[in-house]
Amino acid sequence: MNFRTTLIIIIVLACLAGAYFLFFQESGDQGSVEEKQRIHEVYGLAQEKVWQVSLAFADAAYQPLTLVKSETGEWQLTQPFPADANGEKVTEMLKNLLNKRVKQTLAVTELGQYGLDTPSITVSLWTETSGNSTPTFKFLIGKKAINFSVYAKETSEPHIFLIESSVLDDLTQSPTDLRDRAAVKLNPETVSELRILNANQTEIRCEKVKKTWRMTHPLSAKADSQEIESLFSTLGLLQVATFEADWTGDASAPTLEKYGLHLPRLSVILKDENGTRGLHIGAGTYVKPAHRNAVYTLADDIYAQLNKSVFDLRDKRVLDFQRTATTRIEIESTDGYRNPSLQRQGNAKVVCVKNFDDTWDLKTPIQTKADAQVIDALLFGVDSLKAVEFVTDSPTTLGLYGLAPPAMQVSFTQRGEENPTVLLIGDWKDDAVYVKSGDSSQVSLVNSALIDNIANGVAWLRDKQILNFGIDDVNRFALKYDDVSLRCQRLGTSWRLTAPVQEDANNAEINAILYKLEGLRVEAFLSDAPDATKIGLNPPRMQLSLGFRNGKSSVLQIGEADASGRFYARLQHEPNVTFLLDSALIPKLKTTLEMIRIP
Repeated sequence: MNFRTTLIIIIVLACLAGAYFLFFQESGDQGSVEEKQRIHEVYGLAQEKVWQVSLAFADAAYQPLTLVKSETGEWQLTQPFPADANGEKVTEMLKNLLNKRVKQTLAVTELGQYGLDTPSITVSLWTETSGNSTPTFKFLIGKKAINFSVYAKETSEPHIFLIESSVLDDLTQSPTDLRDRAAVKLNPETVSELRILNANQTEIRCEKVKKTWRMTHPLSAKADSQEIESLFSTLGLLQVATFEADWTGDASAPTLEKYGLHLPRLSVILKDENGTRGLHIGAGTYVKPAHRNAVYTLADDIYAQLNKSVFDLRDKRVLDFQRTATTRIEIESTDGYRNPSLQRQGNAKVVCVKNFDDTWDLKTPIQTKADAQVIDALLFGVDSLKAVEFVTDSPTTLGLYGLAPPAMQVSFTQRGEENPTVLLIGDWKDDAVYVKSGDSSQVSLVNSALIDNIANGVAWLRDKQILNFGIDDVNRFALKYDDVSLRCQRLGTSWRLTAPVQEDANNAEINAILYKLEGLRVEAFLSDAPDATKIGLNPPRMQLSLGFRNGKSSVLQIGEADASGRFYARLQHEPNVTFLLDSALIPKLKTTLEMIRIP
C-alpha cells in the first residue's frame, strides 16, 4: 500500500470519528443516564395537566388521532371518529412519553438528515394553560440513531435532542389500540331511566324517583330494584370483541341491514345526567351503541340476558314491612285454606308476642314458648315472599280467589307503626296460593310452601323442646315398655333402683338417658293427629316418667312409628298435642334392668 492510499484512509477514519463524537457520543459533562432529566422535568410538563393529545403519522397506514379529556376526567377519542377511549392506555402512553430521558442535546441548522423535516410522528399536547387551537407543546419524532435512540425536537426550540427509541412503539397507536372495549359505559348510581323495546316496539319503561325504581309503562307499579341493578351489571361487564364499523355522518354510514340493526331485535336505552346511552341488538352478536355511530360484535349473543318482561322488572314482593321491628304476630283462620295435603285447621286464632329479651311467646290458643327459629323463618319468609304470577291489579271480586273473606289473615304489628301490615291468604291452586296485601288491590300467586307452614298454626310455631329441665333437677326416673318396668330414685348424687329390685344403679346409664331427654326436640307437631289407639298411644307402647326436686313431674308417652319411621308421642298432661320424634332416638331410650344394675 503506497503512502497516498494510506493517507486517504487515515483522513476518512478521522472524519468518521469526528462525526461520531459530534453527533452520537454523549458529552462527558451531561452526567450518567440516571442523572439525565426526563421530558416532563425539562419542560415542566405534568402529565395530569394534559387535557388533549393529537398524534399525526408520516405513515399513511396510521390515522391521525385526537384524544380529549372530559370535565369528569374520562378520555374521549374525537378523531378520526368519536368513541370512548381507554383511560388507562392513554395515561400509560403519556407517561411513557413524558418519562423518557433526554440523552443528549444537539445544536443543528438543518433538520432533514435527522428526519425532523418530515417527522415520523408529531405529538401535540394541550395543557390547562393553552387554548383550544394552539398546543402548549409539539414534539417531532424523527429518525433512529445509535444506542437505541431517536432524534426529537420541540418545535418552539432551535435545538434537537436524543431520547429512547422505544418512544416510537409507545406512540404508534391505532384508534382500536386506544379505544375502551366496554360496550356500555355507565354509572348505575346516576341512571334515572331505563327503556326496553323489542322488535315490535313494545316498550317497558322504568324511572328512578328519590332513589326508588318504579315502572311507568305499560303500567304503574313498583319496580324490582335488584333485577334492574342486575341488568345494569350485565351491561357494564359487556366487552367489545371487534369494532366492525364507525362513521361520522349519514353519508358514510354502513348498511345496517347487513348487521340486522335496521330493525333491532331489542333495544336497551338508559338515561343519566350525561345523556342517553345503551345498546341496540341486531343479528347474532352485532350491536350498536345508542349514543355512537358504530357497530360492534360481542363475544356472545346477550339477547336472552337483556330481554326482560314486565313481570321480570316488577317488584314481586307481596309485603313491604320491617321484620326486625315486628313485635306481634296474629294468625286468623276461617277453615278456608284448601291444600289437599293438609288437614283443615278449623276456626282458630294464634297470637305470638315478642318479649323484651327478643324471645317470643305464644299467647293464644295456648301459653308456651314459641320456637325462635320458626318465628325468624316466618318473618323472613313473609318479608321475602314473592309473586310467581300477578293475577290482576283490579279484581272485580275477591271472592274468585278465596279472599272475601280470606281463608287466613296474618297481621304483623311493628314498633312505631299505628296499623299492622296484613297478608290475606286465599284459595290454594296447584302448588301456589292466592294472596294479597291488606293495603293493595294486587292479587298474586305465591309458592305454597310458606303458607302451608302458616296453616299449621301452633303446631309449627310452638317451641320444639318439650322437656325443659336440667339433669340435676331430676330425682325420680321410671321407664316402662314391653315386659320392662324400672323405677329409680336419686340419693344425693347417686341413683338407686327401687323396682323391680332395690339396689344401687348404674349412674352412667341413667344419666345417658337423661341427657338425651334434656335436649329432646320434636321433629314436628301434628295439627290433627290420628286416633290415639291406632297410633299406639292408648295405651302407650313406651312411657318415661321424670320426677323433679320441686315436686313436679313429666310423663313422655311413645307410640308406633309412622310411614317415615318417626314415632308418635305426647306428654301425658297434654293428651291432645301429638308430635313426632326422631326414629333414631327411641332405641337409645330402651334400657334394661341388666344395663342399669351395677356389674
